[in-house]
This record gives sequence, C-alpha cells and structure tokens, in this order.
Amino acid sequence: MKKALRFLLILIFLPGMLFAAEPYYDKGSQIFSITAGVTVPMMYYNPYEEEAPDLTFFPGSDENTTRHTVGGIGAISYQVFLNPYFAIGGHLGFQFDFSVSGTVATYVPIYVKATYVPLQGRFEIPISLGAGLLYTSFNDFSKLTFGCELEVGARYFITDEWGLGLNASFHVIPEIYSSEKTKISTMMFMPITLTVSYRH
Repeated sequence: MKKALRFLLILIFLPGMLFAAEPYYDKGSQIFSITAGVTVPMMYYNPYEEEAPDLTFFPGSDENTTRHTVGGIGAISYQVFLNPYFAIGGHLGFQFDFSVSGTVATYVPIYVKATYVPLQGRFEIPISLGAGLLYTSFNDFSKLTFGCELEVGARYFITDEWGLGLNASFHVIPEIYSSEKTKISTMMFMPITLTVSYRH
C-alpha cells in the first residue's frame, strides 16, 4: 500500500518537478470553467445481485457488461487559488445515460473541488479531486448519495484570460442502503470532456 501511495504522489508531482517555472497564479486568482462531453460506464458492482456477475465492465447489454450506454455530461465549476499551485471551489454537474431497457439514468453531482496545477501559464496540466453530494435518479427511484471524481486535464490559453482544454476523469458513484442490502452498488464512469475556462 505504501509503495502504491508513493508511486501516486510521484506521478502527481512529477510534472511540476520537470517543468518548474515561475507560477502564473497568485493567491486569490480565480478560474471559471464550463465543460461538456461524453461519459462511458466503466464498471458496475453489486455483490447482492443474483441475476448477474458481481462485477461487470464497459457498455453493453449482456450480463458481463454494465448494461448502461455511453451518455452525456456537462458541468460548471468555480475555483479560487489558495497559493500559486492549489485552488479550491465548487462543481455543479449533470450527467445522463440509458439502461439497455431504455430507461434514463441521471446524476447531479454537487462537489467541493480541489485542483493542483503543477504546469501553468499558457499551457496547463490541472489535476483535480472532487467529492460531495450526488443526486441520482433511475426509473421511478431517486436518492441523495455520495460521489467522488479524479480528473486530469490539459488546457491551452488562447489569450491571457480564455482557454480551451480536454479532460479525462474517473467518477465513482456508490449507492448505500442500510435496510435494502440487495440495492447496494457502485458505478464507475469515465467522462471525457472539452472545457472552456476563464481566469483572472
């Protein structure tokens, strides 16, 4: 476990060590982003489901898949820099996909989002972690649960204020029930999004 943590920390901080330069941001700098793209269902886990395997992967309709389609996602986020490299703020999104039966599933994450920007200026590599409440709805059922997301991006600022970017992330949505254990499950998605960012 310690080796894995050490490797993850090196992976996160390596870009900053390789591309060390004068930081662009100051304490109090702000960035606002709008993102939109597709989301791919990567994994579904339900240890209590009798009709299918406990763990399934990727979109599809048979029992070895998540039984969800590729969907869409959009979000807005606003962050303030605490120092030249770390920013914190909020993230509000909307995500949807379809089950193989045609039923729409929707997810509304309301997250606190922290971002580390080891390489910054005209070209940037933001690494973000978001976590918080998530409203999910499927068929006639809805629930307020917890969710988290790890995101890595690359963005290029065309002007000093406006930039375009591409992001890939892992979005984990657990559903936990104390009285109905058969419904306990975890879904993992991989959103791929384009981003428009404004900073000042």
